[in-house]
Amino acid sequence: MKSAKRPSKTKPSPRIRRTPDEARVLILEAAKKLVREKPPDAIGLKDVAREAGVSHALVTHYFGTIDALIDASLESLAEANRQDLFARIQSSAGGGPRAWMEQYFAWVMRPEAARLLAWAYLTGKTARSDFFSRRTRGLKKTADLLEARFREELDVSREEIELALMLLLTSSFGYAIGKNGFWGGLGVDKPGPEQDAAFLESLADVIESLIERRRKK
Repeated sequence: MKSAKRPSKTKPSPRIRRTPDEARVLILEAAKKLVREKPPDAIGLKDVAREAGVSHALVTHYFGTIDALIDASLESLAEANRQDLFARIQSSAGGGPRAWMEQYFAWVMRPEAARLLAWAYLTGKTARSDFFSRRTRGLKKTADLLEARFREELDVSREEIELALMLLLTSSFGYAIGKNGFWGGLGVDKPGPEQDAAFLESLADVIESLIERRRKK
């Protein structure tokens, strides 16, 4: 009597070898993708591991906790935007102050950026000394570059540059989070690019007029 044939074993998929930097980037990109779809509090390390196609243990090895991973995602987004902004400011075709205002506004308006910023604020992370913006002093680096690029050309002081940055970031952040409700209250049910452009144009006018008024004092 012939013995039953054993089912053939499927060969396991070859293990992909990645450098630590490659693995970290892969995990960060997966986390940022998930943040575009849902709030950070609804995301776990296992969700990120599944999205990245890696083990839960690997995600834990590099980031430890979901809070640390979300914080790193926000830092990654901010750093990428800062590098783009620096290149634009240093370029001869930078377009002046309004160009970097547009760059910052566009970044804050990205769903994942607004969601991560709101999460960081509501969880109290922005007040902590280890929050990435405090550690990296990225905004100070931006102010340094703006001062070097525009101080003589536009006759603006360091204080005025920092004021412009604060007005731009706080106003843009509030707009990104509340624009649907705010415009809805004004009767615009589906605010789009036209409303966004009008808001940015008005905000830039306000910032420039305030700086001009301070200069005349």
